[in-house]
Amino acid sequence: MTPPYKLIDQATGEVAIGSNGEKWEGMDVAPGNTMELYNTTDNSNPWPRVSPGTIVRPGDGPTPPDPPDPPDPPDPTPPPTGEGMDYPTNEQQLRDALNTYMNEQRVGQLDNRVDVTISDTIELAQQTNSGWPWGVNGNYAKIRYAGPAGRDALRVLGVQGVNNRGLTIKNLSINGGDPNMQDMGALACLRLSAPLGDAGSIYKFTLENVFTMAGTYGVIIEGGVYEGMCSNVHAENCTKDGIMEQHLNLGQNGQGVVSNVFWVHPNSSRNYGAGMRLVYSNYVIGGSFIVNGDGGVVASDGLRGMIFSNGENTAGKDQAAFVVPNNGYGSYIEVCEASSDGKTVCRKWTGSAWVDVGSPMLYLIAMGAGVSERDNHVSYYGNPPNPMRVVK
Repeated sequence: MTPPYKLIDQATGEVAIGSNGEKWEGMDVAPGNTMELYNTTDNSNPWPRVSPGTIVRPGDGPTPPDPPDPPDPPDPTPPPTGEGMDYPTNEQQLRDALNTYMNEQRVGQLDNRVDVTISDTIELAQQTNSGWPWGVNGNYAKIRYAGPAGRDALRVLGVQGVNNRGLTIKNLSINGGDPNMQDMGALACLRLSAPLGDAGSIYKFTLENVFTMAGTYGVIIEGGVYEGMCSNVHAENCTKDGIMEQHLNLGQNGQGVVSNVFWVHPNSSRNYGAGMRLVYSNYVIGGSFIVNGDGGVVASDGLRGMIFSNGENTAGKDQAAFVVPNNGYGSYIEVCEASSDGKTVCRKWTGSAWVDVGSPMLYLIAMGAGVSERDNHVSYYGNPPNPMRVVK
């Protein structure tokens, strides 16, 4: 039956008529409601029901309960190794992967489980470059050098006639293999070298989240290497400088000049040499240099600018955290701090005794004529009196 409904008098077969002459027809209810009829003229309690039962509007029954929640989906399956990243497990596979990234001019991805020991230098000498970024995102992979002392672990080399643009090395750890700092490990954990100058330059490069340790040097940048950014680069426990730059073949045809390098939060500490030994054309922001044997930053030819940087107990013969003896084309050191107890120095174990490598740090900066310093300060936490000064 479909609504509307009517009540039939079984005795007459006609529509039932109420006590006041009303006809019981055209009856309906809203969807989802029920209907029952009672004789309200009857004095009994409760009233007798006239309808044989509850009438439910067809197709519009009570609102059904919410369906049960669907089961939780299964955990996603991680992509298999090799889908978007590579997982070399030995030296040859690592060499092949890095050379493939170079030759295909792309930034390859290493699996973060990569932990490979190498027996000799891995050299990347790109033979053609179309300007695309290339290199490696290591996802914090580990490279451990175990080759002959005095050779580089990872070296990028400029090539005659190739304008090498877009080198990218990020999220990579390189151990030079000399944990006891006895000059028995890699010469450089990472070297960018362009000895041919402009004829084989490396430029528009990026080093980011690179961790080097236990080599003679952590990072070397030399020759025609320029217009690069180095962000969060670390160098520690090296027997010479943590980070070192140098020009090559100055005054000769094809001289290689390092220039326009921007350093953001370099951290170079506990090295027997300087934390950073830089050429002039550099900016340093937010550097941290702790207990180096020859100062935090040494820039013999001047330094374009350094700001928001700190040196602690990190001094050589100049007894200063930062050594800038020449103005160059204009050198500016601002909002930096030196902190010291006036006695802690970098020391070296000779095999039988500890010997001092550094000197007590008493100054923030040892600087030459024309160098500008502003808003710098020192913090002394040794026994009084305070011997520290900003400028030597």
